[in-house]
Amino acid sequence: MKPQDWSKHRASERYVEEQPREGRYSMALAYANSYHVGMSSLGFQRVWDLVQKREGWLCERFFCDGEGPPRSVEGSSPMGAFGCLSFSVSFEEDYVNLLAMLSRAGIPLRRDERGKDHPLVLVGGSCAMINPLPMAEFVDVFALGAAENVLPPLLLALEEESSKEAVLRRLAEEPGFFVAGCHRPEEDPAMEKLSKLELSAEQMRQPGFLPTSAIITPHTEFSDKFLIEMSRGCPEKCRYCWATFGMGAFRWHPTDAILSSLERARAVTDQLGFVATAVGDHPDIEMILDQACAQGFRTSVSSIRIPAVTEGILGSLHRSGDRSITLAPETGSDELRAKMGKPVTNRMLLEKIQLIFATGFTHLKLYFIIGQPEETTEDVLAIAQLAAEARRVMLVEARRSGVVGHIHLGTNILIPKPYTPWQREPFGDTRSLRAKISLLRRELAKLPNVSMGPVSIRQARWQAYITRAGSDAADALEAAAGGESVASVLRRFAPSIDAEIQSRKSDRLRWHFMRAG
Repeated sequence: MKPQDWSKHRASERYVEEQPREGRYSMALAYANSYHVGMSSLGFQRVWDLVQKREGWLCERFFCDGEGPPRSVEGSSPMGAFGCLSFSVSFEEDYVNLLAMLSRAGIPLRRDERGKDHPLVLVGGSCAMINPLPMAEFVDVFALGAAENVLPPLLLALEEESSKEAVLRRLAEEPGFFVAGCHRPEEDPAMEKLSKLELSAEQMRQPGFLPTSAIITPHTEFSDKFLIEMSRGCPEKCRYCWATFGMGAFRWHPTDAILSSLERARAVTDQLGFVATAVGDHPDIEMILDQACAQGFRTSVSSIRIPAVTEGILGSLHRSGDRSITLAPETGSDELRAKMGKPVTNRMLLEKIQLIFATGFTHLKLYFIIGQPEETTEDVLAIAQLAAEARRVMLVEARRSGVVGHIHLGTNILIPKPYTPWQREPFGDTRSLRAKISLLRRELAKLPNVSMGPVSIRQARWQAYITRAGSDAADALEAAAGGESVASVLRRFAPSIDAEIQSRKSDRLRWHFMRAG
């Protein structure tokens, strides 16, 4: 098998700041997905940047593309050559990729089978804070919190301790770390709860703190864009969403810090991407977009909450060249939307859609969720009816502009996530979900210029399981990492998977060994 060749990717990368070339210490930072996906993650880039900026340290990136032993982008180094191998994991499905990368590198999957000469394997990112237990048989230590808070004690321990075992013992005593070999919450329900170290509003106001892209590349979802984090948390309290309950209260970065970052972007690109759970809720969003547009930048936003859509925001984005926008109504009926904790009516949504197309946008993406508690067939039909109304609004504006746009529905199945109000709810019945998805597809097929993305009940079942399971999920994960299909794994482990996801949980929730925030 050919080794990974990153030469083309390296040739197209532009560093925002000059990088150190030597260091006493080094860390392998891996994203358990492709380069395209991993380098689209501002969180992944933030970790790399923070390690690089620590005196004496170098950080080398790994991704799962290709075959053969994984090699780093920076120096073509093997994964096993590092003392610490840190994975950033945002999506539970990437657990399988993580294990496959370890296997390709010749590193034993189970932590109890690795020796002192193997790297310490760490996992951070949102999955570590949601429920780390499904990966506890494989991972030495989980970082529970923002990189800015967990990296300093981690790097200090790696600098000062002489062995992997000593590092783990030290981190087990530090807030913000779950060390699977020391903390055993499944065996000791009375174990003292572990802290998560999220960012405070005070930290976000500190000079030089703002997370932005460290590397610009065309090979990402945000091609050649300089990403800027606008805020953390969300002002809404949607009952399905981990971010709004797991990331703390809504807080935003200072406007002057955001505007100052544009000078660093100018040297490497003329494109900006403003990212956050609630980009449009930054109090100065219109002024920031206007300033960026006035300075010649093309701007885009990751998504905007429906109440935050304004004429000013849309005008600035349109003037900068953006023609696509994403909203998340989640369902088609006001009643079900109210039950999920989202204070938005169809009337408000359609008013915002009219404003979007009147401003000159031509592509609208709407996110919906199937399988919510108390959802009926009428609620599913309401999604198609809402799409038809949105299309009617689009066509009215098209008569004025002469340009017919497109509406795309991104439809997902509800995954009851830990730490949300729906964490005890069961995953939807497969037969019912299949009928609802088929009904929605049939209705949407009647609407020209409206499309619907793929929906996989199988993948949703798999994600629901590995989101909520305990360490007993290790065998199923290892089978998937070894090449067994998800369909086969779901069949083979059906009794344990169904027991985990198909009934409402009334007893103690295993992930509550971590404090909620």
